[in-house]
Amino acid sequence: MRMISWVLSLGLLVAAAPVLAEGEAVAEGEAAVAAAAVPQWEVARAIVTSGISEREPVDDVNQLAGEAPQAYFFTELRGMQGQRVVHRWEHKGQVMAEVGFDVNGPRWRVWSSKNLMPEWTGVWTLSVVDGAGEVMISRDFIYGQ
Repeated sequence: MRMISWVLSLGLLVAAAPVLAEGEAVAEGEAAVAAAAVPQWEVARAIVTSGISEREPVDDVNQLAGEAPQAYFFTELRGMQGQRVVHRWEHKGQVMAEVGFDVNGPRWRVWSSKNLMPEWTGVWTLSVVDGAGEVMISRDFIYGQ
């Protein structure tokens, strides 16, 4: 019996390997359809950092001290040329900033930053949002606690 497994992961429909009965082969056209359903793009890295040096994050943090004046969100995108993505900064369920980027190459590194106020302590959620408004990946960090 031929069957293709589908997995919903991070809001993306991904084709898994076909499940075959012993001795059964997948028709060439079916394999091509399954391969075409798999997105060819990815968020290779999504890092909250205290700084950027030479277009790379200086560290990968889950928490920043209250005296840290700024946080950065670094992402490396692959296979998304021609698309637009947004970095969304949320604090306590409220969108505090959205920064848009046009992706102009097959491997594209971008970052945004936010000046942090002492009263903005607690959990922040940083998301990469695609052109359709779907969250591709999110990272949380704690500020000032």
